[in-house]
Amino acid sequence: MSAEEVGGYIRLLCHQWSKGGIPSDEDRSARIAGLMGSPSIRYVLAKFTLCDGDTLKNVRLEQIRQEQADYKLKQAASGKTGAQKRWDKPKCDGNPNGVAIATPMATPMANAWRSDSSPSPTPTPNKKDTAAPKSPWEVSFGVELPESLRTDSCLQAVKLWLQYKAEKREGYKKTGLTAALTMWSRDFTSADFPTVVENSIASGWKGIFPKKDSQPSLPIASAHKKQIDWKDSL
Repeated sequence: MSAEEVGGYIRLLCHQWSKGGIPSDEDRSARIAGLMGSPSIRYVLAKFTLCDGDTLKNVRLEQIRQEQADYKLKQAASGKTGAQKRWDKPKCDGNPNGVAIATPMATPMANAWRSDSSPSPTPTPNKKDTAAPKSPWEVSFGVELPESLRTDSCLQAVKLWLQYKAEKREGYKKTGLTAALTMWSRDFTSADFPTVVENSIASGWKGIFPKKDSQPSLPIASAHKKQIDWKDSL
């Protein structure tokens, strides 16, 4: 069959499947097949047989239609039979269908477990529970105040200074903080340290320094003495 004949043949088979057959009139069938004025229509129509007076049908296509109808009927009957068996099955009356075991299977194993098994491992203590208590003189990073500065006022002064440095983005690391505390304990007493810290913060200094006293002016008597000494040397 040519491509033209195959196309017309398929279109006629589709029409038969949906309508039940094709018209026996050649012109009408040619219009359905898309073969108007083509001699191929006669070759295609030769594959159809006249049935029911004025209807052409392909015998093989009708056999496939019948096979599908029989299969659907068979599946429907099987489904009804299976459903009927399920519905007709006697319902359970709640009574057991066997004799209960005198000794539960798990009981011997549970009894043997207490005597034969190894003791339960001791749970690992939590690190938080075993950690040493925090010192009241700890400043930061685990660093504590030196002995000479261990007063509440000095502790608050150091924390205030660390906050001041943090706000200026000049915070301490552990090593730097340890060195600074050592130096402060050497340069200041516990009585003077809080006041020195407050003054350094108020002055905007980068370090903790004692308050600078105003420098006195030169005494007039000394200047006058120098002038006299100069005249005496002439």
